[in-house]
Amino acid sequence: MRLRFPLSAAVAAGLLASACAPDSDTGPNPYVNLVGSSRYVSASRLATTAGDTLTSKLYAEATGSTKLKRLLITVGYSPRKNPITYPATGYNPNNFAEPDLVYLDSTLSERDALAYQFTFNTRTTSGSEQWNFAVFDTQQHSSSRGFRLTLRNSDSALVYHRYTVHLQQARNTTSRSCLALPSGLALPGFTVRTNPAAQQLVDLICVPTATGKPSLATLADKAFKRDSTKWLNPRITQLRRVPADQNTFSSAVTAQNFTDLYSQGETITNTGPLLKNQLFAFITADGKYGLLTVVEIRSLPVPTLDLQVRIAK
Repeated sequence: MRLRFPLSAAVAAGLLASACAPDSDTGPNPYVNLVGSSRYVSASRLATTAGDTLTSKLYAEATGSTKLKRLLITVGYSPRKNPITYPATGYNPNNFAEPDLVYLDSTLSERDALAYQFTFNTRTTSGSEQWNFAVFDTQQHSSSRGFRLTLRNSDSALVYHRYTVHLQQARNTTSRSCLALPSGLALPGFTVRTNPAAQQLVDLICVPTATGKPSLATLADKAFKRDSTKWLNPRITQLRRVPADQNTFSSAVTAQNFTDLYSQGETITNTGPLLKNQLFAFITADGKYGLLTVVEIRSLPVPTLDLQVRIAK
């Protein structure tokens, strides 16, 4: 996917470090660095919260007579994105290798420098995620930086996967957050819009409503279909509204519990304006039953929808 958008070329003094060594003898490579501060993630570390929201900032400069032309951000999840039902013996993480996911591939207007800040959600399953940031110039020289985040989820041996996910509320159809239910990954609209690999992860989208409150829609809903011409073979999740009390969600701890609640629900393709503590049951395109409940709808500092999800492995 290629996007064109303005990026600031200014960055505070003192952030520069040594430039990357050139890959070849044809000319110098761009200078690239990740800005380090208490606010920005710039180095490998343990992730203490599943599905956490983090921010990084990249600074790059062209060298010689070249200009910056392209920004590529990828992420690789190891051993994989989705939760694993661990065997009693013989577990081999190499059996679950997956290709990296292209998070952003942007063609830039030619420039001498750029500073790009982006916010992302971490994984919810045990494992690591390797983020890589590459900048290319007009002569196809490139330099990159990266970091690895590692999550150790204490409940990874359960027969179901549980997590909290934070979805930024959409201002319009082009800024929608997308949710992959089995993995708990929250993906921005620019990642999935023309990326078939990312599209195949999406089960629900967060869409705006006339009331200003967010809603969740399946990919069979008209809210998705309005601008879905570039999506290939969307995953269709079956969604149902479920009557609930305070204990319904917390007491559901087996796949059979999820199935039973799903059978009691009202079939919908769009939740309508969401309210706190609402409960919904679902079955994904690959046959995984689960539940989701609305934990919070926050307006500050960024409008965000907080959900808790439980899904059978």
